[in-house]
Amino acid sequence: WWLIVTLITTITFCAVFQYYNWVNYRQPFGATIIILALGTGKWIAVYSSWMWWSNYPPNFVMPATLIPSVLVLDITLLLTRNWTLIVVVGVWMYAILFYPSNWPIFAYSHIPLVVDGTLLS
Repeated sequence: WWLIVTLITTITFCAVFQYYNWVNYRQPFGATIIILALGTGKWIAVYSSWMWWSNYPPNFVMPATLIPSVLVLDITLLLTRNWTLIVVVGVWMYAILFYPSNWPIFAYSHIPLVVDGTLLS
């Protein structure tokens, strides 16, 4: 669910704000602005809701890293200036780069661990 729901919900925000920013101001960085704003809000929610309120470790509820994906989306708009190519190339690269860009966040959970003589994976 994480791979599908995060991509669908964030690409809709990116598309709306990128369209508005491009049509009205001719600025190709609308998706980056909105993802930075959504990420800031998510970090505020993680720390206020999970860590401060329920004392749950924030590394278990970290938000996804979308910056490399969004930069490719904005660079596609900057270079092509064509909405069709953004849909075909930019959004495809957005989805392809999403999962590998989150590997460093979850790398610690893929290391085998020995607890009381039992190997956990």
